[in-house]
Amino acid sequence: MRARFSDAQCGFKALRTETAHELLPQVSDQGWFFDTELLVLAQRRGLRIHEVPVDWIEDSDSRVDIVPTALADLGGVARLMLHRPPKARPALPSSSRPRFAP
Repeated sequence: MRARFSDAQCGFKALRTETAHELLPQVSDQGWFFDTELLVLAQRRGLRIHEVPVDWIEDSDSRVDIVPTALADLGGVARLMLHRPPKARPALPSSSRPRFAP
């Protein structure tokens, strides 16, 4: 997928409201692949992705079922590889930008 980020699952994701309104309806996955899909869609639109290191504490009581999770992730990768959404539209001038309710 030519991702230019190193870790999609770890850490927080922060988006501007306008960007969230544009990207989130296009994210299909509601599981572990959600973060990766969100970042890939953002990257395809030319948005900046900034990674900030975090301290990781391993949870020895993790409940992730690795095989179904890996298979679902591979399905998500295939879906993203087959469906290439159009590139970002040019931004509207500030006075023309739609307003969204919180």
